[in-house]
Amino acid sequence: MKRIILSVVATLFLCGSAFAGGPNSNIKYYGYDWLDFYQGGNPPYSATDALNIISGTGFSTTNLNVVHTIENLNSSACIGNKCAISINAGSGSPGGSPILDICPGAVNNTQCQSMGSWSNIWRIAFNIGTSSNIPSAIYFIDEPFGNPALQSNQTYVQYQYASYVCTLRQAMKAYGLNMPIYTVLSYGQSKDVNNVKEVQNGAPISACPTTDKSSPDWIGIDNYNWSVADMWISYNRVAPANNPNSQKWVLVPPSTPIGMTDQQLHDQIQLYWDFINNYKNSPVIYVMNWRFDTAVTLNRNNYPKSSALLSFMANTITSQ
Repeated sequence: MKRIILSVVATLFLCGSAFAGGPNSNIKYYGYDWLDFYQGGNPPYSATDALNIISGTGFSTTNLNVVHTIENLNSSACIGNKCAISINAGSGSPGGSPILDICPGAVNNTQCQSMGSWSNIWRIAFNIGTSSNIPSAIYFIDEPFGNPALQSNQTYVQYQYASYVCTLRQAMKAYGLNMPIYTVLSYGQSKDVNNVKEVQNGAPISACPTTDKSSPDWIGIDNYNWSVADMWISYNRVAPANNPNSQKWVLVPPSTPIGMTDQQLHDQIQLYWDFINNYKNSPVIYVMNWRFDTAVTLNRNNYPKSSALLSFMANTITSQ
C-alpha cells in the first residue's frame, strides 16, 4: 500500500500543473503515430503488440492510433474505429512495401502522377472501405508542401495537395466513407502564406468542384522547440480559433527521445499539456504523440518522468 501511495504522489509531482483545471473539453482523441513502426524491427512488434505495450498495466488509454497498412487496419489493434489510417506519397519503393502510398518511390510530381497517383487514391479508398475495421480518420500525406512527390524542380506545385484531397473526397463519397482528413505541417510550412492559403481555401473551382471539399478537416504543426504562446499564434495563423469554418487542431507532442534526456523529453511534452490547460476553448480535437517508441513505453524505467506524463495525459483525455 505504501508503494502505491508513493507512486501516486510521484505521478502528481511529475505532472506538475497538469492537474490545474483539467483538459480542454473539445479533445476527442488521443493516440500514437506509427503504431506499426517496429513491424520490421529487431525485435519486431506488430501493431497489436505495440497496442498491448502502450495499454499494458494501465499505462495509456488510447482511442486513435495511426497505422500505415491495410493489414494493420484489419488487425485487432484497430477494432472499434480506434485507428487512423495513414496514406503517403513517395515513400518506400514501388511494390516493395505494404505502406499505403499514392506513388511509392516517386521523387517528383511528374513521376508521382505517371505512377497513377489519381487512380491509386481511388484504389486505396476502395480498400479502406472494404476493410474489416473502418478508420476514424485519414492522415493524408504528412507535411505535403515539403514532400518531393508533390514538387517540381524542388518547388511545391501549387494546389497539388488540394487536388489530391479533392480526389480522395470523391473516392470516399463513392465508396460510402465519411471520416475527417488531416495532415501535419512543418513549422516552416505553417509560416508560408501560400501554404496557409491552400490549407484554408483548398483548390480553385477549376481544379475541384464546390461539391467536393479540397482542404483538410484537421491540421497539426510539427515543432518540438516552441513556447506555449508561439504554439497558440502558429495554430491561429493556419486555422483561426475564432473562425468556425477553420480546421480542428491536432497537437503533436514528441514521445520518442530524439537525443533528449528524460527531463528534456518530459519538458517538451509538458508544453502541450500546459497549452491545453491555458487555452481551454481552443479547437483541439486530437493529441497525436509522434510515434510509438519502445524506448519510452516499454523501457519506462529509463524515462520515468516522460512516461508518467504521457500516461497521465492519455488517461485523463480518454474515457476509461
